[in-house]
Amino acid sequence: MRIWTGRAGSGKTTAILREIAALSERGEGRQILLVPELNSHLMERRLAAATHNHGARTAEVLTFSRLADRVFSEVGGLAQQMLTPAGQLLTLQEAARRVQGGLSAWKGLADKPELLQEALRLIDECKTCAVAPETLFAAAEESEDAVLAEKLSDLAQILTAYERLCDESLPDPRDRLTHLRDRLAESHTLDGAAVYLDGFLGFTVQESAVVDAMLAAGVPLSAAVTCDTDYPEIFLTGCKTVQKLTRMAKHHNQTVERIELGESKVARPEGLAALERESLLPVRTPQESAAGVRLYEAASPFDECEHAAAYIRRKVRDEGARCRDFVVAARDIEPYSAFLAMAMARYDIPVFLAEKPDLLSRPPMALVTNALEAVRNYFRYEDLFSCLKTGLAGLDWDEIDKLENYVLTWNIRGGAWEREWTEHPDGYGLSIDENAKAQLAELNTLRKRAIAPFSALREALAGEQPAGDCVRALYAFLLAVDAPQRMTDRAAGHEQAGRLQLADEYRQLWEILVSAMEQFAWVCGDMPLTLDRFAQLFRLVLGEYDVGTIPVSLDRVTCGNIERACTENAKYVILLGVNDGLIPKTPSSTSLLSDMDRDKMDALGVELKAYGEERLLMEQETLYRALACPTDELLLTYHTIDAGGGETRPSYFVNTVRELLPDVPFSTHRTETVRDRLQAERPAVELACAYLSGDRTAAVRAAYDYYKDDERVKNAQAQRRGRGPLSSPHTIDGLYGRSLNLTASRVDTFYSCRFAFFMQYGLKAKPRRVARFDALSTGTFIHYVLEHALDTLGKCEGGAAHADQPTVRKACREAVRQYVAEELGGLENKTARFQYLFRRLVRAVEQILDNVIEELRVSDFAPIDYELDFSRSGDLPPVQCEDGDVSVSLSGKVDRVDGYIKNGRLYLRVMDYKSGKKSFSLSDIWYGLNMQLIIYLYALQQEGLDRYRARLTAELNEIVPAGVLYVPVRDELPDAARDTDEDGLRILRDKALRRSGLLSDDMSLLEAMEHGLEGDGRLFRSLSRPERARTSRRLPPSLR
Repeated sequence: MRIWTGRAGSGKTTAILREIAALSERGEGRQILLVPELNSHLMERRLAAATHNHGARTAEVLTFSRLADRVFSEVGGLAQQMLTPAGQLLTLQEAARRVQGGLSAWKGLADKPELLQEALRLIDECKTCAVAPETLFAAAEESEDAVLAEKLSDLAQILTAYERLCDESLPDPRDRLTHLRDRLAESHTLDGAAVYLDGFLGFTVQESAVVDAMLAAGVPLSAAVTCDTDYPEIFLTGCKTVQKLTRMAKHHNQTVERIELGESKVARPEGLAALERESLLPVRTPQESAAGVRLYEAASPFDECEHAAAYIRRKVRDEGARCRDFVVAARDIEPYSAFLAMAMARYDIPVFLAEKPDLLSRPPMALVTNALEAVRNYFRYEDLFSCLKTGLAGLDWDEIDKLENYVLTWNIRGGAWEREWTEHPDGYGLSIDENAKAQLAELNTLRKRAIAPFSALREALAGEQPAGDCVRALYAFLLAVDAPQRMTDRAAGHEQAGRLQLADEYRQLWEILVSAMEQFAWVCGDMPLTLDRFAQLFRLVLGEYDVGTIPVSLDRVTCGNIERACTENAKYVILLGVNDGLIPKTPSSTSLLSDMDRDKMDALGVELKAYGEERLLMEQETLYRALACPTDELLLTYHTIDAGGGETRPSYFVNTVRELLPDVPFSTHRTETVRDRLQAERPAVELACAYLSGDRTAAVRAAYDYYKDDERVKNAQAQRRGRGPLSSPHTIDGLYGRSLNLTASRVDTFYSCRFAFFMQYGLKAKPRRVARFDALSTGTFIHYVLEHALDTLGKCEGGAAHADQPTVRKACREAVRQYVAEELGGLENKTARFQYLFRRLVRAVEQILDNVIEELRVSDFAPIDYELDFSRSGDLPPVQCEDGDVSVSLSGKVDRVDGYIKNGRLYLRVMDYKSGKKSFSLSDIWYGLNMQLIIYLYALQQEGLDRYRARLTAELNEIVPAGVLYVPVRDELPDAARDTDEDGLRILRDKALRRSGLLSDDMSLLEAMEHGLEGDGRLFRSLSRPERARTSRRLPPSLR
């Protein structure tokens, strides 16, 4: 056996290819180049180039999997169907179920889907490391650690049951290499062939067994291993592989010829060559030249991707590079996938993402998993609309929005989806007019269309059903929503838009779904499953699949994990995420076997995959692959803030680079981000538009000077001039109407937030409201009850002030009954929770009415109007305000008007019920806010005399403003000591419910408002005369 060793680029593969080419040219024997799956396509191209496309007559590239196909095609077994990833998981679940009575450490594993996947990883380790159940049982017997012994015993039982099930149904694909080892001697596939092993960092136990079988059969073997035997702590796996191959060769009495090729022969800039050569060594010599290496400090992961895109654009434009010359790698590319896709699209760079996508996040898979969750949780909102919003459930976006608005308004759940919807689409307290009926008819049509497939699925999966029937029910659901055709249409749409990789992915997704369902039915058969169990298992099954894609064109940037993207030399490599915890990657230990467990298992002779300290050392080799990949330049980037907003630190390797290359070029997002955006048209146009907002930095000026005549910039400029107050009469009339009709609350909104006024009253935007008794609905209810109860009591002899307690209670309950009938449509169809909360609210409103009645009993003022409407069709005309040619009408409603007649004068006070804790503020009046009570009182003074002469049948000469008051109408829970009696609680409650407002300073009027106010008033804060003189909130002169 010959073993070539050396660093990456030292010439190992070149030596093998030259030898194969020479043998092929002379026609001597056959040559098989055995490589990893990821390298097969690359090595086929390199072999063809080395043999000038004539090597196929005697030489070929194989992987272990292809070699197994060759052998099984000769000795039998090639057509044997294998378990898919779904089948493996389901078989494991059944194995765990069969032995669950004998499990100790992992009891109930079969019923814990979240642990099944972890157990499957352990089974996979046992298979690839050739650990038999007997070995595990023996280790369990020898172990002095009782807990570990239980774990090993459980694992052995599960593995035994799993293998027995595989023998009964379909074999595990991970056993193929074991079968290859066993049957290799029967085959003539390798007769007369020389085998060359290249591209392997190490071999699994199964692969090593196949290599050993080749040696036993006398097959000439040669291997190329990337390692530097002087530094085994850096090239840990490579050095171990060399030792393993040497032992195997000697075991078969073969001599081993070691060919040491030493350092890399690839021509690189000085700094880059030094980085590959020395950066991972324990002792490093600082270099004068840093050529070929750059460092970049990014603000965020997206900023890293944007800088990478700008770097590529710059190299392509300035140095004539091609997109295929670039590799963008990360230790884990998955968190960067979305950012990379977005940044590369913005900079018009074609990319190929060499990683497997997360299938469960794809709409077709989300449709299936969320459909099962929706029927499992009886049409829960989140699950159902996650399903509908995949766009594959038969409804368009407008229809989904209409349904969602109603569902959120009325909290539609469960059986309510299968009943006719009859409530008003806009919530409580609205009458069902013709428009509402039309909306309800449309909504009910959409409801039936949307829920029918889900109802059928729920009915089919009710109770316990055989697994096969569960799968058939799910398939019927997919056909009912026409998922296959919709997925085909979506794939065609992606292809038409140029998203070829996504189109290819969609075409595979339906096949994956069908394969998963077939395997589920095949493996589980007649096993009874509940809906919960089926939903959990099927989600896990889908999670085991992945989609394979190939580059859709040659000239694309390759993006991926270091292991996948850095398989061959590239001119430029951009390494993202050189952060602490990412490079080197922090190992995540399994939840079933800890590192300590694995350490003890090693001592017992059970060797699984690398872990702990060894795994950390292997990270050095992974990093070395990235460092050895570029030939022209390496860009290392790290971020200071992660995607979640947390602070991050650079990796130790950043300091290593700075120590080795003191003059390494370093840049940060603070200086580069704006410059980066000049590298492509789309971000540059955005920069040019920033000039319109006043940014005058050099990069922004340069972008504007270049793109100022661009149509997009001109459009932005036109929009810029159009910002600010509306000036077009046509636009204003379209938004607000020709005659501006305002209410006091609208005026408040305008002065507190003009944008809110524009959105609410100009664009008529409505917030999405839930139909519940919130503060607004509670206030409406209290207003209604107080108005109707006081109106009823006012018609009694002596008025409301002289009504006894039973009469007050009867009037209150009659008003409540009337509100329930008119506004709520009865309480029968309301939830138990709603009815309970409503009863509490009724008790609160009774106490509030008592408080108002108490006020009237100690006052000469009496209610003379309720819900007084100021509007063109109301009780009184609106308040007209004119400014030049502009006329504005101010309309509104007064909750209650109290009157007091003395000497032919009608003194009025305006009462406004407040269910919140709002109090009167003079500063608000000063700034023009909360003016409605003042405006109402002014309107009454100007327009109310004739109305009250008729209503009160009294000789009235004038109306005199007496005040405006906020009346608290809330259920006040006073903060009192535990031993406080009922009278003490009443005093505290009355204190909290005292009125606030603006009153006349006429003492006779104040006495009329509350008798004995000079003492300790219950309804108003009592003041002595000197204090009142200092603090009185006097009415403005125009209202006196």
